[in-house]
Formats: sequence, structure tokens, C-alpha cells
Amino acid sequence: MKVLITGIAGTGKSTIVKALNERGVNSIDLHDVPELMFWQDKVTKNRVQYTPIHSRDWFDTVDRFCDISKLKDILNESENIVVAGTAGDNQAEYFPLFDKIILLQCSPETLIYRMETRVNKSGYGKTKAEQEDNIAWQKEFDPEVLSHGAIPVDTGGSLDDAVDKIISLIQ
Repeated sequence: MKVLITGIAGTGKSTIVKALNERGVNSIDLHDVPELMFWQDKVTKNRVQYTPIHSRDWFDTVDRFCDISKLKDILNESENIVVAGTAGDNQAEYFPLFDKIILLQCSPETLIYRMETRVNKSGYGKTKAEQEDNIAWQKEFDPEVLSHGAIPVDTGGSLDDAVDKIISLIQ
């Protein structure tokens, strides 16, 4: 079974992948795969490097994409795999590659707390502009993903509860 775990920044994708691996579930954080997820300028179509954003205006100039060819290569390596990541602007194109889609959700307050306190490679979510954009995006992103048949999982409680729920969904 091929499973996609998705959700906006701060919903717990990376933390859940780590916990799933610790429980013996073959899982990959797509954000750890070089050049798989990327930002692209809306006008020039060139890839752009992320740097901490201090103005929400930047988000109006870029889209977030996943290299679907690379994703297919990853999925072809394993019969049973859970992958986690978010690339909102072309996700619907790769949803059909998965047997199940799980949408992680939590409150805006939890998202902000997690973004402010987390340690990640990119540093995304530390600025007020990024947090505001993330909260605004959740209002569009979640209904869109649910419309594609995603199963919602609340990650606002304990990690063990969320992981237990996900494991029950993928067995």
C-alpha cells in the first residue's frame, strides 16, 4: 500500500514519519529528498531558493511544487511505503499515485506554537509572515485535499494517539 500523509506546515508530518519508522513502518519525509519539493517563480517558472520570508507578498510570486517523476521513482522502490510532504500547487496531479491519503490537521494556535518552537532544516515558519500565510493557506488547502478523499487525522493531541490512528488506517 502506498500512503501519502499531507498537511500544512506544523501539522506534524516529519514528527509522525519519525515515529512511524520507529514502529517499523517504512516511511519517508519527502522534504528530506533533495530537489523533490521546490518553490517556483510564477512568472519566469524558474526555481527560487527559500530564505526566511518577512513579507506575505513573496507567497504571491511563487508556487510550491513536487517533481512527480522523482516521486514516482521513490514509490516504485517499495511495495508498501508511507510518504509525507506538502506541495500544494500540483498535489492533485500525484494524488492518484496513492492508495490512501491522510490529511493531518490541528488548530491555528497549535500550528503557530509548533512553527515557533520546531527545529527544521529550512527554518520555515519562524517569521510572522510565514505563520500568517500558513494559517490562511490551511483554509484553502484542507478542504481541497478532503475533496480528493483524504482521511483527516487530528494531530492536536498526543503523538502516540495520532500515530496509532494512522497505523490503524494503513493496516
